[in-house]
Amino acid sequence: MNLRPLALRIAILLVAAAVVSPRFLAAQNAPPNSAASEQQNVEAALQETSAAAARYDFQTLDDDRPLVLRQQPILRWSNPEVGQIYGNVFLWTQGGRPRIIGSLFRWFSPHTHTSHEFQSLSTTPVTGSSDGASPWKTSDPGVVFAPVPEAGDVAEEAARRLLQMRELARQFAVQSTDREGQKFELRRLAQPVYRYEVEQTTTDLVDGALFAFVRGTDPETWLLLEARRTDSGSAIRWEYALARMNSIAFSATHKGRQVWQCEVMPFPEVGAHESTYTSFLFRRP
Repeated sequence: MNLRPLALRIAILLVAAAVVSPRFLAAQNAPPNSAASEQQNVEAALQETSAAAARYDFQTLDDDRPLVLRQQPILRWSNPEVGQIYGNVFLWTQGGRPRIIGSLFRWFSPHTHTSHEFQSLSTTPVTGSSDGASPWKTSDPGVVFAPVPEAGDVAEEAARRLLQMRELARQFAVQSTDREGQKFELRRLAQPVYRYEVEQTTTDLVDGALFAFVRGTDPETWLLLEARRTDSGSAIRWEYALARMNSIAFSATHKGRQVWQCEVMPFPEVGAHESTYTSFLFRRP
């Protein structure tokens, strides 16, 4: 019997095994499906933040009516540029107007903590509490409205007003500057994250919408657009306000002209819970 062909075939099989084996073993030892794991993290963050949002209670200085939490988040976001982080944005309204906005998020990697950040969208001071504590009390308005330059007349039909608000939002641009001085052009979401549900008893407000400027899908700045009656009540005009959703610096322009800016907030100021933007950190084991 000629053993040379048999020996040759055995040698070829051994070489093939040596080449294939590492990939085969890697596949056998691969972590669970990353898409399924990510979805589990998304759902875990949603359940945790929804339960936390329901425990907050807010009040405004100028109105005794309770603020109403919208049960579903108006925006769900992540930021894969910085890690595995999943957040949900909740809105508290009063008479259909946004008053408090909160972005509650959980880290899975490289950090493990949970944060609740809030921004007042009220024109008067606000107070906030959770589970009976009173951690947040402001002395300033969260937003200040101004007429939108060259905005034109407010349409009578609701559908046309939405088109107008989308067009007006496109006229704004926002840039952020982080604590290291790096600048980012924020992306405006094309659709509003919230269209006002104006109550019929409201006398000064006709319509409104809330737009987000984001990094990834993480909201960094809010733009409020409202069709409001003037003090005399004889005319209706478009007005806007901008608000931060981070402690870094921001600058906004309208048709290339700067109309708003805010400087970096020192961390002690953020943690004092007396400013119109604040954040609470909850460490996890």
